[in-house]
Amino acid sequence: MLMLVLVLGLNRIFALPCPLHRLIDVLYTGLYMSGFVFKVSDAYSLCWYLVGIPQDIYTTRYLIVYLRETQMNCKYCNSENMTKKGIRHNKQTYKCKDCGHIFVANGKFSRMRNDKNIIVAALNFYYDGLSLRKAQRNLEQIFGEKVSQVTILNWIKKYSLLVKEYMIVQVPQLSGLWHEDETMLQCEGRSIWFWEMIDEDTKFMVASHISNTRTFEDTVTIFKKGAEQSKVRPRAVFVDGSFVYSSAFNKVFYTMRKDTRPELVQRVGIRARETNNIAERLHGTLKDRTKCMRGLKAYESTKLLLEGWSVHYNCVRPHLSLCGKTPAQAARMEVPSNWKGLIDEATKHEALLLVNVISNKKEEKQGLKVISK
Repeated sequence: MLMLVLVLGLNRIFALPCPLHRLIDVLYTGLYMSGFVFKVSDAYSLCWYLVGIPQDIYTTRYLIVYLRETQMNCKYCNSENMTKKGIRHNKQTYKCKDCGHIFVANGKFSRMRNDKNIIVAALNFYYDGLSLRKAQRNLEQIFGEKVSQVTILNWIKKYSLLVKEYMIVQVPQLSGLWHEDETMLQCEGRSIWFWEMIDEDTKFMVASHISNTRTFEDTVTIFKKGAEQSKVRPRAVFVDGSFVYSSAFNKVFYTMRKDTRPELVQRVGIRARETNNIAERLHGTLKDRTKCMRGLKAYESTKLLLEGWSVHYNCVRPHLSLCGKTPAQAARMEVPSNWKGLIDEATKHEALLLVNVISNKKEEKQGLKVISK
């Protein structure tokens, strides 16, 4: 069987007859080494893909639509200022001149062996309510990959912390009407408190906090986290009848100017003029995740898991009252609405911070040299 096989050069593209079994060698030598990328990843699928293409597409004019030289970007900071760094394990490695990272352009997350889709699916399975073992079985049935539940837990811890640091610097546009409440969880055989503050119109979780007690200091912490995330003062904060709210609210939000002073609406409930149903509904969404866990085992791991859950709630999980939008989209935040995009943006954010640190150190060294001279 003969077919047309593409032989790529640096400046020209040829179409020559060649046996079918030789196509595999041409793909991995011609396409890969020349820096071209084809959308069909599997070599055998590409064979039949080429057979089905009409004859007139095998010309230089139309071939550019299907084969084009792509600009290689850094996997960490997305910079184009890169250079080749040799071949390792038969794979071309690159070095970014801006952030200094060395990587392989394999389409995977940085320092990860598994495919992006497997990791993203594991995160979605877990935060949508499946246990680790159920997520493991679903990954094996869907992707055919055997991944241990410990590996899935490590992915959840790693990317929950990474994306949480990225979300802290993002500024949402909120209505200014915040509802605050806390709920009890079981961890290490004892009771802990999970505090959350949610915006009324956008359903965006402004802040969350985990503590062993329910004291004045804990209340001040949740109020400060809300102010740091939103970067502005709220118009009103709705809380229950706990005696610590008033003093903590005055410590964080009180100002002498009456026109900018937020209002504290306390003793909300079923019989009151204002209710705290939004926060109570958020408790139910949280319990859907923790109910199947039969208790949380470690305090530090619980903090990471709940931080990742807050990211999932704000950026990934669509809300029915928002017409299918996520709270982050309702708050007009320019962030991705899936874990894959969030991890890519968070990795880029972390690399840019590293670039700034390196540039600052270089400036300090140059300043010291000037002073010494």
